[in-house]
Amino acid sequence: MILIADHNKLKADPIALLLIESLKEKKIEDTYVYYNFPFYRGESSEDLIQAHVLFISKKFGVIFFRCINNLNELTDFEKKKLDDLDSHIFSRINKLDELRLQRRELKINVTPLIFINEEVINPNSDNELVYPNNLTEKIFENKKAELDDSEFQLLLSSIEGTVHLRKKKDREIKPSETLTKGKILDQIQNLHATFDIEQKRAALNIIDSPQRIRGLAGSGKTIILTMKAALYHLQNPESEILYTYFTKALYGQIKYLIEKYYRDFSDNREPDWSKIHILHGWGGKGLRGVYSDTCTENLIDPISFFNAKKNDPKNPFSYICKELNKNNLNEKYDLALIDEGQDFPIHFYRVCRKITKDDRLVWAYDDFQNIFDVNIQDEKETFGKNNKGEFFIDFSRDENDLQDIVLHKCYRNPRIALLNAFSLGLGIYNDKVLQRLEDNSHWNDLGFLVEKGDSSDKSEMIVSRPEENSPLASNKLFQEDSVQIKIFGDMGKESNFIAEQIINDIKNEELRADDICVIGIDSRNIKSYFNQIEEVLNKNGINTFNLLKASNNNTYFNIDNHVTLSTLNKAKGNESGMVYIVGVDSVFNNKDYIIDRNKLFTAITRSKGWVFMTGYERANICKAEMDLLKKNDYKLVFTQPTKNDTKTILRGMTKRQDYLNAFNDNLSRLKSTGLTTDEILKLIAETSKNSK
Repeated sequence: MILIADHNKLKADPIALLLIESLKEKKIEDTYVYYNFPFYRGESSEDLIQAHVLFISKKFGVIFFRCINNLNELTDFEKKKLDDLDSHIFSRINKLDELRLQRRELKINVTPLIFINEEVINPNSDNELVYPNNLTEKIFENKKAELDDSEFQLLLSSIEGTVHLRKKKDREIKPSETLTKGKILDQIQNLHATFDIEQKRAALNIIDSPQRIRGLAGSGKTIILTMKAALYHLQNPESEILYTYFTKALYGQIKYLIEKYYRDFSDNREPDWSKIHILHGWGGKGLRGVYSDTCTENLIDPISFFNAKKNDPKNPFSYICKELNKNNLNEKYDLALIDEGQDFPIHFYRVCRKITKDDRLVWAYDDFQNIFDVNIQDEKETFGKNNKGEFFIDFSRDENDLQDIVLHKCYRNPRIALLNAFSLGLGIYNDKVLQRLEDNSHWNDLGFLVEKGDSSDKSEMIVSRPEENSPLASNKLFQEDSVQIKIFGDMGKESNFIAEQIINDIKNEELRADDICVIGIDSRNIKSYFNQIEEVLNKNGINTFNLLKASNNNTYFNIDNHVTLSTLNKAKGNESGMVYIVGVDSVFNNKDYIIDRNKLFTAITRSKGWVFMTGYERANICKAEMDLLKKNDYKLVFTQPTKNDTKTILRGMTKRQDYLNAFNDNLSRLKSTGLTTDEILKLIAETSKNSK
């Protein structure tokens, strides 16, 4: 049984805890139990319909419990709420053809029960009542048919609100046996998305303390933060919520996802946008930002970009946040969500903490997308100390085991693309490794498997990526040729080639124009590249959305039926099925320059399908490194450099979370041998007993 709960809140609810402990003792396989989830908005904004304990089983269907001490607590109002919850859950499942037998009959039973903390010798025949001594009987009564694996995952996703997560696009697909790029993207978007364990723990629990969520690009960080915003708004309609981000073009996606999740759990109602503040970090002309809004609300004169740049040419944003943080700031927000945390300076975090009540901050970051090489420190150093010398935020105090969550799986990038990104970004097959991870546990955090080596200085390392940590469909659909590179002698030929490839993608590969993005990684020549590509495409009737020409307050990354031409900064946080990266040679003008390597990593990881890189002669260095990765069977084979020789990417992980991650990793490996969860736990208990 897998429990999704805030254990701190559960401990304060003794009857629900008793029920959940009783369910654990039943040792029913393929079962999820949720505490205080799901919940739906009722007829009024104050009316919240919430499951106290929800039991979902592959074998025994769905049971949701209301836990009470005695029958006197069972009011008509409580019964009505249970009926309303029954209606909500049934209707969600009933929308899915795969889970229906007939128009109004499901393959499983959905049953509301009242769990009463009393021992009854002869429980009465009331079908809604269940006691500790007849719990097993009630569960077995709920059995109708056992779902297969895909049906069970679909059931979970329907309850969790992820079933229609993917934004579907209509493509003109011709009937044929040829597997075009358009057909492949159609197949992927038609798959139902389901949260993995780590994502469930992060998204479906809203804790009353700070929380860090870390994962690679495409691991679901934005999805988790937007769901948190929607669910918190559902539960607390009068609370003020801040959602801040770094990349302006991410705004549209953030707003879409928050609205989608809120509507999904509120009978298609619109969120109250006066309570949800989606703000860019800095802000600017025509664009609200955390900095600009905070200055206005605290009657502080904002520092202009010109003056900020004059005082700190390298980090003007850090400078203005540092100056702002010197003031006593009003606490405005009840919850603050920080997306793209890797790109924000420490002083921005400190401003966000000051303007948020009770330190209820959630921040998500990816240290491999850090294109500005901002050194994200651990939570203690990030938020600093109070006047008593105590850290404002310190996960080592173990306030909540949900405070520090690592997302291991990458759902955007095919495995081949991600391995190329890591190999090139870290310089694995360069003549010297340019960046090293702190230890083997850090590799495991990121979803890799260390086959050889211990990450100590000069250790001989072999690191692979298990297929299960990338989308399984992508592993089959995207093979070695999904990542390519081609070298050119001049910009004209390079630009014409890209334009011709795009024309072919649209006319023969059945892609939509907005499935395609061109990222210019050579900042000096990007304008020339885009002008030439745009000219050829427009002559062939293909529209483009050139972000170099977009207004400064533009908040969109793509437009329907337009090919996106983007800088790397504006591509961050976004994705496309087909990604072309032009000017790759610029990264290798100084092949040991880490920041440019990180830029290439970020560009490649924008793709959820194919990557095609182009460049001049220096791009041959890139090709040679890619060839070595392929020669080594897409494994990272290298000698670990010493700390003094290169940059170490720190893990920033508490020991407790380290142990939890290691346990989950080992549990998955043991289950892959055929052992059940119950058998594994029994072996652990016996081993522990024998070791005493």
